[in-house]
This record gives sequence, structure tokens and C-alpha cells, in this order.
Amino acid sequence: MKVLIADDDASIRTLLEVHLRKWGHEVTAASTGGQAWRLFEAGSYPLVVSDWMMPEMDGPDLVRRIRACPRGSYVYVILLTGRANKADVVEGMEAGADDFVTKPFDREELRVRLRAGERIVRQEQALAEQNQALREAQAALVESEKLASLGRVAAGIAHEINNPIAYVSNNVTVLRRDMQAALDVLDAYREGRADDAVRLAEQTDLAYFRSHFGRTCDKTLEGLQRVRDIVRNLRDFARLDEAELQEADFNAALTSAVEILRHEIKGKDITLETDFRPLPLVLCHSGKINQVFLNLLANAVQACDRGGRVALRTRAEGEGVVVEVQDNGCGIRPEHRARLFEPFFTTKPVGQGTGLGLSVSFGIIRDHGGAIEVESEVGRGSTFRVRLPLRPRRA
Repeated sequence: MKVLIADDDASIRTLLEVHLRKWGHEVTAASTGGQAWRLFEAGSYPLVVSDWMMPEMDGPDLVRRIRACPRGSYVYVILLTGRANKADVVEGMEAGADDFVTKPFDREELRVRLRAGERIVRQEQALAEQNQALREAQAALVESEKLASLGRVAAGIAHEINNPIAYVSNNVTVLRRDMQAALDVLDAYREGRADDAVRLAEQTDLAYFRSHFGRTCDKTLEGLQRVRDIVRNLRDFARLDEAELQEADFNAALTSAVEILRHEIKGKDITLETDFRPLPLVLCHSGKINQVFLNLLANAVQACDRGGRVALRTRAEGEGVVVEVQDNGCGIRPEHRARLFEPFFTTKPVGQGTGLGLSVSFGIIRDHGGAIEVESEVGRGSTFRVRLPLRPRRA
């Protein structure tokens, strides 16, 4: 390991270098506390051996700066000092030192203390690698659930888009036919063929075309607007999670979730009730929050029998907001309630659920400093209540 040693005594500094290199360490030496700090800032040293009394900066001050330095990996610090009374030990440990070696130091004692420091540093590095692997696995699960959610609504989205597209296509075909007929009549008049113009006008029923032209154009534009709204809602849900927090309108987010699931809602003849109170904007990762709302709403729709009822409610509460998703479906059995947010736990038949929706939603809300509450009664339905602060705790 790379070791930084700091000691203003040249003979002790040389002796330390000789021993540490013999034990296989890569050594960098400093003669003052200030020089040691500058070397530490410029390099990477998992082990530091420092004298207590030095020019520019003493050992405890050097340790404090090291501890305040935002490094991802842990630094093990040994103070080398002739001050061994209890008060000095307390001062050094409060500064952040991990261990002490008294002067004049014993070579074997220093070796075993350095070895202990190596073990701790390696354990910290292994733990950091495991945490990174866990974060990557969690991110993969979140993305997997997002893709599963998109797959679940894809058929409904396709149906919702195909209906207005078919309507628009039909209207454009009719408009093209009637417009061509109107142009033929106009050409006949311009060429002085009045009789032909009258005959063509009667054959194509220009009176009907004139009376319905505006309405047909309006309906065509409505259909295109519907497609645009569906695409926008899907884009808002499926976008990559932003690196930066942004202010979001939760009422608009819930409206997007409803639009994405409208086909499922209509397919089961679900009565959807909404009570959206005025809300302040919430600082959050809006893509992730959209995913939570879509999961909760989809679960509520799936829990209902045909002709069921789902209610969405929002309200401001203190320094946060509350979102409720309520259904009158089958409810949750008591033995299942404690496992609702476990990864891969699902009561759905095999192949119909990943068991990740509520687990991922729980993690997203927790990471935003909020909470999910559940009330349920078998045969009467469930209420999922999301509480979120206006700003995440970590922000």
C-alpha cells in the first residue's frame, strides 16, 4: 500500500522509510505537517503515519483535515508520538486518529499496527465495492420494473393511439375526395362549362361538404391532439431519470398516469374519481415519481372487478404533499401485508407480475424522504397513501 509519513526528525523519517519499504510499502515522506497535507491532497494514500509535533501543522490538525477531506475510500491514520498520557490519547482519537505508536517506536509493534491498518483499509474497500454492486443491482431492478411497466401498458397505448389515428385517416380520405370534387367544380366554372359545374356539384353533394367541412377538420385536429397527448404522457413516464432534481406538479403526474392506463380503465369499466387539491411544486426526480404513481394506479385497477371504483386524491399537508390511491377491489390478506414491499413478492399468478412494483416504489419514495402507508380490508379494497416532503431530506 501507499503510505504517507510525516515527521520533522530526519533520522526517524529515514528509519520509517527503510522499514516500510522493506515491508513492501510504497512510501512518500514529508518533513512538515503542511507539506504532508499538500502531498495528501495531490495523491492517494490509504495509510498515513504522522508525528504529533511538526512545523506548519501538528499531527492532530493534519488528521482533522484528512477526515474532513471528501475522499471515497477510508484513510487509516497512525499518530507517532512520545505523548502517551490519557488526555493526549483522547485528543488524538477525537481528532480522528485510528491508532498510536509511542516514540521511540518498536519496529515489530509498528509492523503489526500497520498490518492491522491494512486489513481495515482492505475491508473498507471491499465494503465499498459491495455497496457499489448493490447500487448497480438496485438501478437494474428499477430499470427492469420500468420496462415491465411499459410492457404492461404497451398494448393499451397502441389501442389508444390506433383509434384516433384510424379516425384521422378516415377523415383525411374523405376530405381529400370531397376537396378534389370541389376543385373539379371550380375548374368547370373557370373554363365556362357552367352545365358541367352544376352537374358535378350535384353529383358530389357540395352542400353537404360545405356544411360539414369545418366540423370534420375540428374532429381531425382533436384526434391528432389526442395522439399527441398520449405520446407526451408516455414520454414523461418513460424518460431517463434526470441527474438533477426538478420541481414537479403531482396533479399533472397523476393525470399522465391516468392517460397511460385509460385503456385498462375503460376495458374494466372502472369508475375513476379524482379529487385533486391545489398543490405546491415538489422537488424530486419526476421520472421516478411518475413510475410510482403508475404502479399504484395499475395495481388499483387490477385489484378491482369489472365495474369497480378507483379514487385518486391529493392534498397539501404541512411541509409536504399527500397522494392517495384507493380501490374497492379484493383487498390484501393480513398475512401478505407485512411482505408487500419485499422484492419479488407477488400474489399474482406466475407470469402476471414481477413482484418488483411496490418494492421499487417503496425505495423511490424512501429515497425522496417520504413514506408509503397501506390500509386494506379483504373484500373491501385498499388505500395506498404516499407522503412526500416538498424537498427531499438529502437535498
